[in-house]
Amino acid sequence: MSMQVRDLIKAVRGCKTQQKIREVITRESALIRNSFRKEDKINRPRNIYKLIYIHMLGFPSEFGQLECLKLIASPSYIGKRIGYLGLSILVKENQEVLFMSTNIIRNDLSSEDRYIVGLALAALGNIGSSEMLRDLAPEIEKLMESESSYLKKKATLVAIRTIRLVPESVDRFIGKVRTLIGEKNHGVVLTGLQLVLSIVKTEPETIVKFRKLVPGLVRMLKSLINSGYSSEYDFRGTADPFLQYNILRLLRYLGEGSKKSSKLMADILTQVGTSGGITKNVEIAILYEAVLTILSIESDSKLRVTAINTLSRFLSGRHNNSKYVALNTLLKAVNTEPKSLKRHRKVIVECLKDQDISIRRRALDLVFGIMDKQNVESLTQELLDCLPKAENEFRYDITAKICTAIEKFPPNDKWQIDTLIKVLTIGGQYIRDDVSSMMTSVIGRNPDLQYYTSKKLFNILLNDRYRNQTFLQVSSWVIGEYGDILMQKSEKDGELITTTQALDLFQILLESSRTTDGTKYYILTALIKFSTRIEGHDELIKKIIKPYREHVNVELQQRACEFFLLFDYSEIRDPILDRMPVFVEKEIELEIEEEISENNNKGMNYNLQENTHTIQNQINNIQNIQNIPNVQNTQNTEMNELLMLNTDTKKTQTQNKQDSLNFLKEIFNGSSSSNTNNMNNMNNNMNNNMNNNMNNNMNNNGGQDLGLDLGLGLGLGLGLGMNNQSQRQNQNKMQMQKQQNQNQTINQNKNQNQNQRQVQNQSQNKSQNQNQNQNQSKVQNQPIIVYEKNGMKIEMNFKVGNIRGAPAVMSIIKTTNSSPLLISNYLLQVAVPKTLKAQLSQPSGQNIPPNGNGSINQQLQIIKMVNQKTQLAILLRINYVINGQKIVENKEVSNIPIIF
Repeated sequence: MSMQVRDLIKAVRGCKTQQKIREVITRESALIRNSFRKEDKINRPRNIYKLIYIHMLGFPSEFGQLECLKLIASPSYIGKRIGYLGLSILVKENQEVLFMSTNIIRNDLSSEDRYIVGLALAALGNIGSSEMLRDLAPEIEKLMESESSYLKKKATLVAIRTIRLVPESVDRFIGKVRTLIGEKNHGVVLTGLQLVLSIVKTEPETIVKFRKLVPGLVRMLKSLINSGYSSEYDFRGTADPFLQYNILRLLRYLGEGSKKSSKLMADILTQVGTSGGITKNVEIAILYEAVLTILSIESDSKLRVTAINTLSRFLSGRHNNSKYVALNTLLKAVNTEPKSLKRHRKVIVECLKDQDISIRRRALDLVFGIMDKQNVESLTQELLDCLPKAENEFRYDITAKICTAIEKFPPNDKWQIDTLIKVLTIGGQYIRDDVSSMMTSVIGRNPDLQYYTSKKLFNILLNDRYRNQTFLQVSSWVIGEYGDILMQKSEKDGELITTTQALDLFQILLESSRTTDGTKYYILTALIKFSTRIEGHDELIKKIIKPYREHVNVELQQRACEFFLLFDYSEIRDPILDRMPVFVEKEIELEIEEEISENNNKGMNYNLQENTHTIQNQINNIQNIQNIPNVQNTQNTEMNELLMLNTDTKKTQTQNKQDSLNFLKEIFNGSSSSNTNNMNNMNNNMNNNMNNNMNNNMNNNGGQDLGLDLGLGLGLGLGLGMNNQSQRQNQNKMQMQKQQNQNQTINQNKNQNQNQRQVQNQSQNKSQNQNQNQNQSKVQNQPIIVYEKNGMKIEMNFKVGNIRGAPAVMSIIKTTNSSPLLISNYLLQVAVPKTLKAQLSQPSGQNIPPNGNGSINQQLQIIKMVNQKTQLAILLRINYVINGQKIVENKEVSNIPIIF
């Protein structure tokens, strides 16, 4: 015989293992099945109770579903109550067993016993399916007109579920709304308000009809606020807070977009917003709903100020929940009420010191939202004060907001530099990747700040040599770039900073175990720059660099070897290590806008139909590939496969080397073939020296191409290193050098004649290019979005111009990240048709902060190489990592309205 429900619970609680519990449940389930087979009507309710408990423990209970139907069909109220309870718990709304209960529920809805009707309505409201509710809608509508408030409440709740599952039944219940809201029973009124909200959400066009209810709702809310104590509806000193809350919520929907309705509810909203307290949860809930209503309707400025003041009171309270919702709501009001928010700046800033990290994050977003040029200095200082005590994951958010504010609202360049230095010293490694590029850009365009910045960084570095690595990298770059200015002006100011001091400091940092290899790259680059900025210290610099030619880090070894070799070639060392040009992104955008306006005034238009070549035909002939510096040979091979370039490795390496020499020749304005021969001879001599000094190192590297990566931000790698195959080629060339020298005189004469013809052709091409540029009619005014996926967006601005007399297109590539995840290891590769030549600068960083808090910028130059009309086409390869997943995608840019 099966046990009582109480005994079953005790037996389960007394089990010490899961195995014992399973044994008890299995034994009892078998007894219950046996009882169901014998049609034991007496113990059926008790068995259903036990099945409900078994179901709560997670064990199978489906075999009792039909027994629930038998119980609800019984005439006994107790049996029906247990049956409906079991039906609501053991049966899901999509099971066929539930359909079998439709007729039984219809009969119970027609019962004279209101409690039986209430059981049927409760079951429909919980598990009623769309088919059941559609069939029983007439009975539900009839019960909504019942004289019993008990049945009206339950029928209205079932009507709400019916509207949600059967939207076409809305018209059946709209006429019952006014009667329900006019009832004296607060429970019926509350369900009537919920019915209106359900109808409005299902069919928004019905809002116009329901706006006639606004005066009555306002009177009802006013009576609740002004009424005295009522034991029936009072809850902790507040008259029916649930009804007040729902009235305010409905008023928010009805007042949105209607000035007339908003005006009718303005007075009562002012009364609610100013009279309530913030000590109890019910008071906070009503005030918060009133604030949301004020901010959503067409309210005047005074009423909105009242709402902002109420939210400020929340921030001063002790409830973290109210603080959080207040900060979230204030964030939504930043664009509409910025002046009112700035009055509560102190309270908002105080939330940055809260112990709850979620409140601090919302406060940080709000502080950034109220920033402008007037308060950026004080608010930035507040954020800097919070930075040292912040957790590591929160530091990144703070530094990202500070850097964005520095870039967006700089009062002057000196403040911008000082603040960036503070961020570098305090923020450590938790800063955006483009901070260094931002700082170098500000220094480059302000010659007056070059000495100030380099001196300040040098003094900080001198007093504390073991700052964070990002600060060491930026300091090394600035001191190396403007070392001559630092030495000269410090002597005039009486604060002598000697070159020996700087070199000793760099040597100590290089030898320190705390300095990472990435920072050592910057220090070596700063040392080689010192050799061109300040004379007389080459031997000391060579002494410092020399040990790193045998370093275990391949890239560090490569830089040291190449830098060391540059001392033997002073004629190319100075131009290569010349001062960095100023980044001119904003100027280029301004020039594009001016040119567009001029072209629009002249009424010039492109005739894109003249282009008879398709983009696919051009991409099949792509030959010129420009990659980001420091890209390995495997990436170049992947790009060649992508572009269907069927060239062997030897030809590709030779072509890359020749392209690098040609580009270097353009830097020095070389044009004759004799200059090319001189460069080739110089390259061979350098390779021979490298073979003597680095033979073992190159063998250990497996023949990898040690390209000259100067780390100067030039955006190119000069392929002066050679792999094993190119070594053998150089040896063969050296053997044939004597024969080439005999014919050198004859070749020079021929080359001179060829150069004269080339100069004539270039002058003709230049005049033709100028005529073509004059006919260039229109450039895209708005940036073109070439890629948008996973929150990452790549935009390109284009400007038509000339580079060294050749037609060219300059483009600014801006990459942003609107997703909540960090995008890292960003790499962009560009390919153009063989009739064009692309030069892509180094990116401003490799990581893109989330939520639009930063961007990566690059410059792209596309030069026309042949004298024929060409449609601009670009192929991009995009590499990045998001949420731990590496993504590589190819994107064809074909919507560029530019014809050379």
